[in-house]
Amino acid sequence: MTGKRFAVSAAFLCFGITAGTLIPRVPALKESLHLSDGQVGVAFLAYAVGAVTGAVVSRFVLGRGAHRWVRLGTLAMCAALIAPALAPAFAWLAAAFFLGGLCAGFLDVLENAQAAEIERDSGRPMINGFHGFWSLGAIVGSIGAALAASAGLTPLVHFAAVGIVIAVVSVPLLSGLPNTRSGAAGMLPSGTTRWRIGTAVGAVAGIAFLGILVESGGADWSAIYLRDFGHTGQGVAAIGYAAFAVAMTVVRFLADRLTARTSAGVVAGLGGLIAAVGIGLAIAEPAPVVAVAGFALAGAGSAVMVPLAFSAAANLGRTGTALSVVMVAGYAGSIVGPFLIGSTADRVGLRTALAIPLIGAIAVLAMTAIMRPLGRKPGTADGQAR
Repeated sequence: MTGKRFAVSAAFLCFGITAGTLIPRVPALKESLHLSDGQVGVAFLAYAVGAVTGAVVSRFVLGRGAHRWVRLGTLAMCAALIAPALAPAFAWLAAAFFLGGLCAGFLDVLENAQAAEIERDSGRPMINGFHGFWSLGAIVGSIGAALAASAGLTPLVHFAAVGIVIAVVSVPLLSGLPNTRSGAAGMLPSGTTRWRIGTAVGAVAGIAFLGILVESGGADWSAIYLRDFGHTGQGVAAIGYAAFAVAMTVVRFLADRLTARTSAGVVAGLGGLIAAVGIGLAIAEPAPVVAVAGFALAGAGSAVMVPLAFSAAANLGRTGTALSVVMVAGYAGSIVGPFLIGSTADRVGLRTALAIPLIGAIAVLAMTAIMRPLGRKPGTADGQAR
């Protein structure tokens, strides 16, 4: 168990480093290609469409075992990281983002299936801890991005260096991955009907959709928001994403304990409340110190919503279909979010457009309070804790 847990944690870490490397350098890509906020939104949309495609594809390989596919997917993700820096025009950048999203969606399903399997075997909440390693990787990547931007390194040199390092170290680190092949329908109460399973999947998918919309709203746009409205340089702008990622990481490493003492629904609802407060603060005052604090709160709140939804989905069926459906719904939030935020920003400004993830966070709070779709704890068959 220890070896498998280490390998899955390392896989999440590598995944997070690539995301943390790319996102803070988007302002540099935007400036070099002379893009509008709307075009940046389309690029993020292409990434999300690629992620949905990757999540669908992963459903068909999960039954063959995830071990080999996660290792190969990690290497492909390293190669895809370099592609945006090679784009000579907007269309090529969108294609590069699609490729990166394809790798991300593919790995996301498989790695979460592996994490949920380990969580089930342990009989206690662990999913946020695994996602904590993703966030830790995002911190490492964002700090590296801030240093690279401050040092004047081009995105191409920066991305190539990171991609090569991750590709090399992933070979030994991921050797102990479990060969997960399915979910766990046995986690459902006996006598559960197809209609009830479908209703549960739909409710969890809604949480995932809103959670990723909120998370991407803070993560994808924090650097640009600080640059355009806080009037900062690229190095300082990258700190906005770093603050978001640091807060998310800390909360994820602590959230499993709170989930064990309360419930997944309570923790997700609390996350929605904190995220709403943080985004509202950043909107109210774009000054760098205040806005960075707001994005930190947004990161802390959005930290728990998506992992808890993915964990619940992984336990709603043996074939992994529920997990794929919920992840597709989650990435749909990444599709809708960038499009709405980017197009709204072009019309009324990015500051007003951030009301979209704010509303999403409030909606998560309302759903968890009214529907309670995440109430069951891992490692139980009837909703009662062990």
